[in-house]
Amino acid sequence: MELISTEDVSLRIESLEASHSVASRVMSLVERDDVGARELSIVISADPVLVYRIMQMANSAFYGTGGRVRELRVAIAIIGFQAVKSLSLTAVIEGAGSVTPQDWQHSISSAVAASEVARRLGADQQLAFSVGLLHDIGRAVMSSLNPAGSASITRLERSALTAAAEREMLVAEREAFGINHAVLGADVLGYWNFSPDIVQAVASHHPQKGSISRLHGAIVDGDRIARLIESDVPVTDLAESEILLPQYVHPTDLPDFVKVVQAKATAMLHDLFS
Repeated sequence: MELISTEDVSLRIESLEASHSVASRVMSLVERDDVGARELSIVISADPVLVYRIMQMANSAFYGTGGRVRELRVAIAIIGFQAVKSLSLTAVIEGAGSVTPQDWQHSISSAVAASEVARRLGADQQLAFSVGLLHDIGRAVMSSLNPAGSASITRLERSALTAAAEREMLVAEREAFGINHAVLGADVLGYWNFSPDIVQAVASHHPQKGSISRLHGAIVDGDRIARLIESDVPVTDLAESEILLPQYVHPTDLPDFVKVVQAKATAMLHDLFS
């Protein structure tokens, strides 16, 4: 199987960037200190899909706005610039046809869970949510570069619930592509000038050891909780299993915590895609 090179990634990103000029421009503007929600809203208005996603997210139950947000600039202010940047990058990658409904479900569940964990850790909830949306962006880029090869890894990805299964998945990706999806995702975020702490959190979201920051801990836990939600394993049996559990949610609190995350994620998915 052909390995993915740095040049392959750069060329792919450049081609996607050229075909999604609005989202690309938004990601650049977000980094400027002299650009506010009003200026961003003018640029975003040229992309109906991005406008829809931002408006729907701002009006979702997650933000408690009661569906009363009617102006794009207000929606941008509510969800925050990092979430806008995350949605914009997803729009760029989605244009390659490599972001599936299952990917969105996992990303939203991870983002909601990461935000909830961040609250417990005293970390930035909005930032944790935004990074949770992007933590698996490398998988989507990998799929766009080599659809056939990525399909062969899908089984391992969906069942990576234990430490052994997770290692098997990462080894299989490295053997097939020369890189795993976490490192590839970090490379993509680095290309788009995401901050070093975000890049590091994404690069290490399948850690063998503990967390390297509060943000990283929230992202790791968010991913694990999303996988628990997607599995068929009863939450009440998790304490007796070998499944990777969140680091910052006690097993006795986990059933209620998962219910909260699942309810919020389901509501947001409904709001975004119904």
